[in-house]
Amino acid sequence: MQKIKKVIELFEWFCQNIIWLVMLCCVGFVAVLNLLYRSKVAYVWTEDVSIERTSITALVLAVLIFVVFLIAGSKIQKIDEKILFIVFTVIYIIAGIYWIANVSTELRMDAYSAHNGSVLMRQHDFSFLNPGQDIYLNEHQLSFVTYEYLIGFISTDVRFLYAVNLLQIIGINFVIWKLTDRCFGQNHKTNLYVTLFSFLFLPQFFFLAFAYGIIPGLFFILLAFLFLDKSLESGNWKHMILCVIFVMLAVILKGNNIIGSITIAILCFLRILKEKKWRLILLAVLVMVVSVLPGKAFHAWYNKETGGVLCGGKPKILWIAMGTEPYYNNAAGWYNGCSDWLFSEAGYDPEKATELGKAKIRDNIYIFRHNPDTAYEFFSEKLESMWCDPMYESLWSGPLPDAGAENKTEFFNELYSGKSIEPQIALAMKGFVIMLFVLATIFVADRRNRKYDCNYIFLFFTGGFLLHIIWEAKSQYVYPYVFILLPCCAKEMALLSEKIHFPGKHQRTQEK
Repeated sequence: MQKIKKVIELFEWFCQNIIWLVMLCCVGFVAVLNLLYRSKVAYVWTEDVSIERTSITALVLAVLIFVVFLIAGSKIQKIDEKILFIVFTVIYIIAGIYWIANVSTELRMDAYSAHNGSVLMRQHDFSFLNPGQDIYLNEHQLSFVTYEYLIGFISTDVRFLYAVNLLQIIGINFVIWKLTDRCFGQNHKTNLYVTLFSFLFLPQFFFLAFAYGIIPGLFFILLAFLFLDKSLESGNWKHMILCVIFVMLAVILKGNNIIGSITIAILCFLRILKEKKWRLILLAVLVMVVSVLPGKAFHAWYNKETGGVLCGGKPKILWIAMGTEPYYNNAAGWYNGCSDWLFSEAGYDPEKATELGKAKIRDNIYIFRHNPDTAYEFFSEKLESMWCDPMYESLWSGPLPDAGAENKTEFFNELYSGKSIEPQIALAMKGFVIMLFVLATIFVADRRNRKYDCNYIFLFFTGGFLLHIIWEAKSQYVYPYVFILLPCCAKEMALLSEKIHFPGKHQRTQEK
């Protein structure tokens, strides 16, 4: 038994070190990318992506922002965490109300399709599911149609969706604060820093005018992580059930949150190596089951309501085929219509489309294998375009005048056109994001920080990084993985501020 125990302990040690090593490679790589490059998405209807070198101004700004936060460390210690959170929440609510009252409710692309579907469904009209329609092709959107349909019992106004987003954004910041508090043992300075970082991460606030699944999805997956942590600590069944429910909601609203489900399953497995408790096995199984079954249930119910017209939607492999398409007009791996073309070529038959997708991927791999320069150029550009956009398409996803949106004020029309103060905001966010990635890299590289259980952060980030090497590219998609780093960034900033002491007024007087 002792030998078996030692083998298990060695295996667990190995797994923990692999997680740390992979995380260090991924976050360090992204930090270097941001130090070198900056990507932009033009404020036009299509995703017009450009990549340039990170400006000296942005690098200097990153240093200045870091120094300001470092100096602030000795000043903010006396601030009450709750007061700080409440003050920022009030600011967000005031700004959010002004934003919601003045931006256009004109939706487009997936957000439009989902909202239109929910409105039609209230009239018992399922024409939005006819063959060739957007949701017919992208059946995963049915989950968000259902979400909007339920919200519609209160109001079908798009502004109400924006208001719900605003509340969930504040909720995200609250949950990340509580996760940080639990992760680092109620460290007051770290909690203050994470509150500052979360509210100053402006792309998240800008997403309030994007009526789709990215904000509610992140809100629920963070809640799932919070109740997972509580469940592992207390063994309380209520916490475990809430974890499962929030995982289900997160995946329903944003399919990529299955990375969070896998994260939770892996964490349960690692804990099983220490604690032989069957409830951990049950939890791991349940989170994976609820990540898959709701989609099948939605398909079955809607298929029944429409008389069996649904085909199942585009197979997931088509997004990989598109995300690895070597030849492109816009940016590497970004949407180019390849998945739609393959699905149409297959006559909207998922099985035939899957085979076409596999054949396309084999062709892509063949091209990369025989043209190493093409492979290097493709994946370099893809990663740079996704991870180096400091705005994460947060404003681009909203009401663009170029797409026909008519905002109520000139300020918002200019902001959503990339004018007004948008360039200054983007520059400030570039400096801020560079600082965050560097702090996260230092945190992971410092072996002394291994006493903290940050595996849910590491697994979620690395899962997102690895998935989007082959998946369709969008800088919007990677924002949740950047935001999840904030606890580590806050802890590292707190540690650095404790090491560097700035002389106070009394001390300077004595020195004179």
